[in-house]
Amino acid sequence: MMNEQGVRYTFGSFTFDVPQMTLAKAGQPVKLGGRAANLLAMLAAAGGGLVTRDRLLAEVWPGQAIDESAVRVHLSGLRKALGDDGLVVNEAGRGYRLTLPVTRNAQTQTPAAEVPTRQTPARSTVEPPAPRPLVRLLGRSEVVATLAAELPERRFLTLAGPGGIGKTSVALATAAALAPTATARFVDLAPVSDAAWVEGTLATALGLPASGTDCFAAIVAVLSASPSLLLLDNCEHLVDAVADLAERLLLAVPGLLILATSREPLRAAGEWVHRLPALPIPDGQAQDAATVLSYPAAALFFERARAVRSDFTVDNATAPALAEICRRLDGIPLAIELAAARVDLMELPELASRLHDRLNLLTRGRRTALPRHRTLRAALDWSYELLAPEEKVLLISLSVFRAGFDAADARGLTGGGEMEVLDGLADLVAKSLVVSSREGGAARYRLLDTTRYYGHERLADTGLDGRVRAAHARHMISLFSDAQASWEGKAPRDWLATHSRRIDDVRGALDWAVGEGGDIGLGLTLIVASASLWFHLSLPHEFLGWAERILAILDEQGAADPARRVELLAAYGHALWHTRGPVPEMGQAFRQALEIAEGIGDEGLARRAQWGVWAYHTLAGAYADSLAAAEAFATRVGPEGGLTERLTGMRMRAMSHHFRGEHAAGLALLETVMAADADPVRVNLANHAQVDAKLAALTLLMRLRWAMGDVRGALDLAQAAAEDATSIDHALSLCYCLAIGAIPVAIAAGEGTLAGAWIDLLAQRTTRHALDHWNIFVHGYGAALGRLGGHTIAAASAMQVEMFAVAGNAEARAMILARPEPRAGWHGPLL
Repeated sequence: MMNEQGVRYTFGSFTFDVPQMTLAKAGQPVKLGGRAANLLAMLAAAGGGLVTRDRLLAEVWPGQAIDESAVRVHLSGLRKALGDDGLVVNEAGRGYRLTLPVTRNAQTQTPAAEVPTRQTPARSTVEPPAPRPLVRLLGRSEVVATLAAELPERRFLTLAGPGGIGKTSVALATAAALAPTATARFVDLAPVSDAAWVEGTLATALGLPASGTDCFAAIVAVLSASPSLLLLDNCEHLVDAVADLAERLLLAVPGLLILATSREPLRAAGEWVHRLPALPIPDGQAQDAATVLSYPAAALFFERARAVRSDFTVDNATAPALAEICRRLDGIPLAIELAAARVDLMELPELASRLHDRLNLLTRGRRTALPRHRTLRAALDWSYELLAPEEKVLLISLSVFRAGFDAADARGLTGGGEMEVLDGLADLVAKSLVVSSREGGAARYRLLDTTRYYGHERLADTGLDGRVRAAHARHMISLFSDAQASWEGKAPRDWLATHSRRIDDVRGALDWAVGEGGDIGLGLTLIVASASLWFHLSLPHEFLGWAERILAILDEQGAADPARRVELLAAYGHALWHTRGPVPEMGQAFRQALEIAEGIGDEGLARRAQWGVWAYHTLAGAYADSLAAAEAFATRVGPEGGLTERLTGMRMRAMSHHFRGEHAAGLALLETVMAADADPVRVNLANHAQVDAKLAALTLLMRLRWAMGDVRGALDLAQAAAEDATSIDHALSLCYCLAIGAIPVAIAAGEGTLAGAWIDLLAQRTTRHALDHWNIFVHGYGAALGRLGGHTIAAASAMQVEMFAVAGNAEARAMILARPEPRAGWHGPLL
């Protein structure tokens, strides 16, 4: 097929002799089949330019009816011989080419008709136009329009972003938009592994020899012949060489436009950087099919899924799963396309549920794609391997953060110096592996979910997993080191609001601590330190689950810091109250905590446990025991105790007197408290009761006024308190205010409509936060108003039964009348 004699081609470390058809690498022979050798001869003769499919078939299989699959088979053999799958690439629908610059033997001259002379540059017959995407570009019209408008003015733009976000597609669309005014010259640098080959690769793409003393002058001559747009694709592994070449070209060719794509900026003179965002994804409110599919990320999934399975549809039942897939894949087009390729094997809900293993799941990319775009893991491997060793360690360490973090968090995790960590974060942001944003004038960082999962795998592979996760747990503990202050009502509310975003990281640290290879000691310290946060977020049900797991492990191991155990038992008791009510386990937890605290002589912990014992007796309807526990608390505090603790003791006694029916004594104590603390400090929602202090006082005051006959005054207080409780948006405080005070007062005042509205609000919050104990109030009061929901109050506490009976619940009234002393306590006169 070849008529050239004595020609030797060189590309990279390979030499290929024609007509002998022998291939060598670094001087060592490489076995090559006959058809593969003919294919290589064609590709080498093109000097790295494109050779069309039809031309390959005509030259290698002349006069034969050969399917393109034959080309693929023998190209596979050629790639295997070369030892690098990326040295021969397929430009979909167009043809094939070598990706390394090709040079000829010095004794053999290339015919003038094939390569233009450098004195009279002309467009090469093998120079390809910029390829066009074969699929629709969704959600990028604004970006393309912006780039097309900015590039002629700025001349040099770099489109930066993580792998798979669609930089090449957007760059090609931008080149197409500028086609009427500039000739696009496309250069794919992905297969180029040596910076020394960058200039030669460009020359080859322009149809010029890849080497020579005047190679750069020849490139300049070609680019100067007409208005040109040079599209340099996939530059991240060659940033220094590409930056140098771009700067020289812009100086030498005044009318040249350069559009580069890279995972990090080139940091070249004159460069403007445009960060390509992910595709817009459905928000949490998007549930129906029409709304979900209106988002470009979901539309891309739908289009690619239909290409895989023609009967693929999305309806209102499956739309939420599609929205979840797009969110969990961060709107990254490559990840979405890989996920869509799986619809031939699984339905949307199953696909969404399996994304925790996305790196193994998303592995079916296009055969014609570059190797690093065929799987999600390969795309991340490419970026990871370009990092310096210290950058790799920082990235995989940061993957333990489940939520956003700041530079102080990164320092706390790694132990690095301030500038060292800041520089490391800046480098990872530049390389599109960490996302940076500004919040309140400060920098915040996060890893995309897919990058985080990848970091987890790499962290485990390095053997650093245990050390980094322990450091993460200790850092979380340090952030909540003033938990004692928050339990005493002293932690600033804005501190709690700031730390609310940490809850996912607390979960992650606890997951590790209680698991195999974890550290239960760190887990115990963390659950205690973060207790105020769980209650601030109205998550006692979830906290309860963690507390039970840790207590079970401690019981099995038989060793724990006794002070930490007291704190955990006290918090566990609070969680039981809000979720299950005054069950025996609640009383047992507080009594055990009190016994341990007394045993180690810690009066502060003893008072906390004593408060819990009092709360249990009050909720269980044991009002005499309740008063005794309140007085014991006051005795522990003593007259010399702190003001906060003395006022707490008085509030406890006031409530116990009220529930014993001694309302005047209760009111006198409460008025004393309110006079000493006229405006209860609302710095924290995590006092002893885990309820806002002001609302707790107002709730008791409205109950006392109601019990003493001032129903109208009590209703005024109830309305003001309910409005206040709604405004602070803390579920536990709202439930307490509505259930203990506002709803029964409204029913007593004959305001059934108002009471019904408050019951509905109570139902909403108790359902959202799984507050089962507080949800019983919904059914008990609802039945009193004639709402028939089919629920009984069999699980109600003694106090709840009394409240429902007074409200008019017939079932509760019968239970009260069956007691030996049916009218004992606060409710007697009200029945």
